[in-house]
Amino acid sequence: MKKWLQLANSIQWKLVVIYLLLIVIAMQLIGVYFFRQLENYLTDSLRGQIRNNAVAIQQTIKDELAKPENDERNKTILYWLNTLVPRTSKMTVQVIDQNNFVIASTSSKQSKIKQPFNFQLPAKGSASFKRRDPATNKDFQVYIQSIKGENGKNLGMIYIEAPLDGTYATIFAISKILLKITAVAVVISSFLIIILARTITSPVKEITEQATIMAAGDFNRQVDVRSKDEIGQLGIAFNHLASHLRNALAEKEEEKEKLESVLANMSDGVIATDSKGNIIVKNAWAEKLLECPVKIGDSFNRVLPLSEPIQFPLREEKQTFLELNSDDPEELTILKITLTPVKLKGAHQTGMVAVLEDVTEQEKLDRQRKDFVANVSHELRTPLTTIKSYLEALDDGAINEPELATRFLKVTRQEADRMTRLIQDLLQLSRLDAQKSKFAKKPVSVELMLEEAVDRFSFQCKQKNISLTLYIHERIPRVYADPDKLDQVLDNLISNAVKYTPDGGSVAVVAQEKADGMVEIGVADTGIGIPKKDLGRIFERFYRVDKARSRSMGGTGLGLSIAQQIVHGHQGEIEIDSVYKKGTLVSFTLPPVSGGNVHE
Repeated sequence: MKKWLQLANSIQWKLVVIYLLLIVIAMQLIGVYFFRQLENYLTDSLRGQIRNNAVAIQQTIKDELAKPENDERNKTILYWLNTLVPRTSKMTVQVIDQNNFVIASTSSKQSKIKQPFNFQLPAKGSASFKRRDPATNKDFQVYIQSIKGENGKNLGMIYIEAPLDGTYATIFAISKILLKITAVAVVISSFLIIILARTITSPVKEITEQATIMAAGDFNRQVDVRSKDEIGQLGIAFNHLASHLRNALAEKEEEKEKLESVLANMSDGVIATDSKGNIIVKNAWAEKLLECPVKIGDSFNRVLPLSEPIQFPLREEKQTFLELNSDDPEELTILKITLTPVKLKGAHQTGMVAVLEDVTEQEKLDRQRKDFVANVSHELRTPLTTIKSYLEALDDGAINEPELATRFLKVTRQEADRMTRLIQDLLQLSRLDAQKSKFAKKPVSVELMLEEAVDRFSFQCKQKNISLTLYIHERIPRVYADPDKLDQVLDNLISNAVKYTPDGGSVAVVAQEKADGMVEIGVADTGIGIPKKDLGRIFERFYRVDKARSRSMGGTGLGLSIAQQIVHGHQGEIEIDSVYKKGTLVSFTLPPVSGGNVHE
């Protein structure tokens, strides 16, 4: 049923019905006009025939009517009536004398003879009209004409009537033929109209199907254009539309992919919201920085618990910070959040874009920079204060006491040397940071280099009764390095090991080749060790586990930092592993000699 309703509502069947209605209405109008004209024609033809008969009868019986009335005359007139008007014509003719009495009639009903005839002829002497017999309800065509004598004397009149049955029968027969022709024409026209309508509706259906397919997102299909008329132009326009939409969609998809790629590969987190603060765009880096999932539709203030919630819609750009706590205080994450209002073209309400930047390292560097300045100031102020104090003491009279003056000068010289070492270390670190310190690299024998380093500290170890041992695995390849700077690294590591190892302890220097071909050198001791909480900061500048003890031993707090920079300058890595009160192992790696680095 639904299918039939859809078919009935289609343009094709509407066109068929409209065309058929137009054909039927046109045939009806033509039929009405045709039958009216046909009836007039047949009636006029019958009227002309009656008139001709009347004229012929008038010419024949005019002389008889001029004679005195008698039966012989009347019989003669009747004879001429029957002669001139055949019975097959179905006409009825009556002759009326000047006294308005019927004197002769072709009708089978002779009762009208000698009956008065009440009818007044018009001045023109003839009359023609239709008459309906109330008894039989039949129509007759009537013609009455006066009969004039030689002197214009009125001799009587002729009354002729003919039934219109034949005329109506002819019209009815023709109407049946015309009806059949109309039916055949309607059937043939229906097929032609269906074919014609299909030529119109088929392209429309195809365009409709194409529109449905386009609505589903497929813009690759083309409408088959079969003509150059308006429908063909519509098909061409539709194909252009599909092509433009396909290109526009491809461009939009490309822009979307670019945006997604940019968002995905940004080193900062991005979160966009609508005017109500609901998240509409986010990237993976934002989730990584926040360490929690971010869902589309979530509230911005719920996802980012800022100290001061954001009031939406945002009116002006602002910047804030968010600290993400963790179990380890050293792993505190600091995010800088830049909030920018965004107003789309034509929109009344404003959304917002938040850029999340991890500034933990920046904050740490700022803190280290401040600590560095403070440490340098402190490290310089301490010996300067000591030197100034002793010089003032000497100036106040201590110089006159030789023993006291000698001791004061010795301390002053030690503090000056300490300042010199500190400044030299700072200058070296500065050159290493700026990569201005050049490395005089060449193939170096690891075995020979380590033996010389151990020899330099053998006397100091004997004084503290410390066992200093060298372990070198077989087939250690030469390394491509700056021997002077490697000596500085080894001296720093062995010196620290000896300093922080109590009397009777042991220090071991080990060298071996790793699986990846790198040469690893390690310095292990059985000293006081380093607490676990300090291991992460041991390579920071001026960082000391025991500040008082380190300073008293003459350290500047920069040795490990310099060692780290030198090792990194050789494309190596340095690591430290320690167990508090049990010992420490510091190891670093160096690249072996190869054809590539020798010619660097």
